[in-house]
Amino acid sequence: MTKFIRITVAPLALVALFAACGKSDDAAADSRQVELAPAAAGQPQLGDTAQAAAATVAEAPKPAPAKAPPAKTAPAPAKSVAPAAAAPTTGSIAAGTLLNASSESRVCTNIAKVGERVNATLSDAVTGTNGVSVPAGATVVLRVSEAKRGENGKEGIRLAFEPVSVSFGGADYSISGTAAVPNVEVVRAQSTADQAKKVAIGAAAGAIVGQMIGKKTKPTVVGAAVGAAAGGAVAAGSADWNGCLAQGGRVAITLAGPLTVKRVP
Repeated sequence: MTKFIRITVAPLALVALFAACGKSDDAAADSRQVELAPAAAGQPQLGDTAQAAAATVAEAPKPAPAKAPPAKTAPAPAKSVAPAAAAPTTGSIAAGTLLNASSESRVCTNIAKVGERVNATLSDAVTGTNGVSVPAGATVVLRVSEAKRGENGKEGIRLAFEPVSVSFGGADYSISGTAAVPNVEVVRAQSTADQAKKVAIGAAAGAIVGQMIGKKTKPTVVGAAVGAAAGGAVAAGSADWNGCLAQGGRVAITLAGPLTVKRVP
């Protein structure tokens, strides 16, 4: 009997021991569950704070590498630019240049007076230095330097001019030189009646000379006739003549010196 009890108590002791161990394990498990419970908001645990800081450091962008400032270069020396030469404003028509002009009016020795001025128009343009020119149509002023009719023949006719100025583009330019009139019209200065009287006087003078030569009647008549004819011929040949520059007549002007004129832009 006693032996049976001992055997029985031993297994029960083992069971009680296991039961006690099981309760101890449950209590430890409950304790661990309490410790692992989530902490209240706003009270991070030490492990969580370390992990969050590590995540923040990992996610922070890396700062861009600082760029080296560009190297300063010395400014290039300023280039010296020479001022552009001013374009010439004038030019010159050479001495000896021929200006062909045509008279704007008729001028005759019996009307024109020395010193009187007449106008002519330049027929052809003339050019000079720096691109200057005197255009066709420019007004040329002439001064009458001589006006004399031919008395008792055409040889004594004198009609001459001197150039005074040329005008164009609103400007007047003084000129000097000679002005020739290639074609002077010759016009009888006396009327037919005056010329007839002159012939009659010449004939009478011739008749007187004839009478003086011939002492007899017949020679006297012949001498008078011959003398009258000769006197008439002399009278006809000794008529007075005027010289005229026709309207539109040519005047050839030769410059005595250079003519400086403005350059047209």
